[in-house]
Amino acid sequence: MKVLIIGSNSIHVSSYIESLAKKESDIFLLTEEICSFDHIKGEFMVNFRDLNPISLIKNYFKLKKYLLFLQPDVIHVHQLNRLAYFVTRIASKLKIPVVSTAWGSDVLLIPFKNRFFRFLTKKAIERSVTVTADAEIMIDSMQLLVKSVVKYELLQYGIEMVDPVEKEDVIFSNRLHKDLYRIDKVIDYFCEFSKLNSSWKLVIGAEGEKTEMLKDKVNTLNISDKVEFVGWLVPADNKIWYAKSKIYISIPESDGTSVSVLEAMSAGCIPILSDIGVSYELIENGENGIIEKKNENPLDKAILLNREEVYPRNRALVELKASRNRCTDRFIEIYSNAIRHEN
Repeated sequence: MKVLIIGSNSIHVSSYIESLAKKESDIFLLTEEICSFDHIKGEFMVNFRDLNPISLIKNYFKLKKYLLFLQPDVIHVHQLNRLAYFVTRIASKLKIPVVSTAWGSDVLLIPFKNRFFRFLTKKAIERSVTVTADAEIMIDSMQLLVKSVVKYELLQYGIEMVDPVEKEDVIFSNRLHKDLYRIDKVIDYFCEFSKLNSSWKLVIGAEGEKTEMLKDKVNTLNISDKVEFVGWLVPADNKIWYAKSKIYISIPESDGTSVSVLEAMSAGCIPILSDIGVSYELIENGENGIIEKKNENPLDKAILLNREEVYPRNRALVELKASRNRCTDRFIEIYSNAIRHEN
C-alpha cells in the first residue's frame, strides 16, 4: 500500500510514521516545511501559507503535478488546515481516497473564527472518507460543520507506555511555549505552591515564542532556584522526566487528547488538566487526576491524591485507549476501507 502522509514537522507526525513503517514500508510525505523524517521513501514540500493569488495558483498546480506523479493508494491528512483543503480538493478530482485526522484547535477553535476558515475546514472534512479524532469533543465540533457526509472515528495515534521509576518531588510541564498552552499560569501556580512545599521543583520542557518571557517571569518571581528549563527534549528524555515526576500539568485553552498527557499518565504522574471537555474523557476530578478550577491551585489538590491508587487506574485506561500497536492496526484498516470505498 502506497501511503502519502500530509503533515508538519511535528514529533507526533514523526512518531506516527515510525509506527506505521513497522507495518507499511511504502510511505511518502508532503509538507509545508522540510522535515527529513526517517522511514519515508520521499518528501515533497509545497507551501500554502502565502495567500498571494499568483503563489496559490502556482502551488496548486505544483501539488497536483506531484499527486499525479506519485499516485498514492491513500492519503492521510494530519491536521485540517489550508494545506488539507487543497490536498483534498485535488485528491477528490483524481479519485484518491483521503483519511483525515483532526488535531484539536483546527476543529475546536479555528473554524469558528470566521467564515473563511469555516469553509476551508468544512470542505476538507466533506472530501474525506473517514475523519479521526482523539477526543469526543472534537468529533462533536466537526459534526456542527458536517453531520453525516463522512464517517467519524474516535482513535488515538497511540503511544509507547512509559514505566515509572522512583518518584521525586518534581512537577513536569512540556507543552509548547505559546499563549495557547498557558505555561505562564503553570509558573504562577508553582510559585504559590512552593511557598509551603519547598522541596518541590518545576521542570519545564519544550520551547517556543514565549520562552524568554517565561524565563524572565521566573527570575522576577525569585524562584529560579526551583524552576528548571530543560529545552526541547527528544522522546527518550521526555520519558525520563515522566518516569520520575510525581505530577504532570497541562492546562491549554483548547486541546485534543494530548500524547504527552497519555504518556505521563502511563508513567504514574498525577495529571492536572484544563477545565475543557477532553479532560473529562480521561479523568474524574479528584479521583485519578485534577481538573483546573477557578480560584483554586490545582497543585494543592494534586498532592492530596494517593498515587498508589491513581497509577493502576490510569495505566489501565491508557493501555486500553492508546496502545500504539492497536491504534496503528486500526489506521491501516481505515486505509483499506477507504481504498475500497473509492473503488
